[in-house]
Amino acid sequence: MFKLLIALSLFAAIQCQLLGSFTDRPELLQDPLTQSMVELAINQYAETENVRLVPVNVLNVATKVVNGVLYRITFTAGPTSSQSTFVCTAKIYQSAITSNGLLVSSIQCA
Repeated sequence: MFKLLIALSLFAAIQCQLLGSFTDRPELLQDPLTQSMVELAINQYAETENVRLVPVNVLNVATKVVNGVLYRITFTAGPTSSQSTFVCTAKIYQSAITSNGLLVSSIQCA
């Protein structure tokens, strides 16, 4: 019975590590690094979608440790040509190897 409990405990621990999930980080909502990452994501969006956005408000920041830090930032933004607003989600990777290595891995606005 003891061996079964140990085996189940190890299985549960391994499953938790494999799944990995984002952790909400409300303390980063107003952080200058978050603001610069939003600007980086907006610039990427402008290049790929040919739409220039102006950031309005950061709604959520979550992080995940993956050989560096993966940020998932949800924010509102509006195109410079109209009054409408979009909700955008950007994933930005900060490398553990380089001190300034920020890479926008995705940005989606709807």
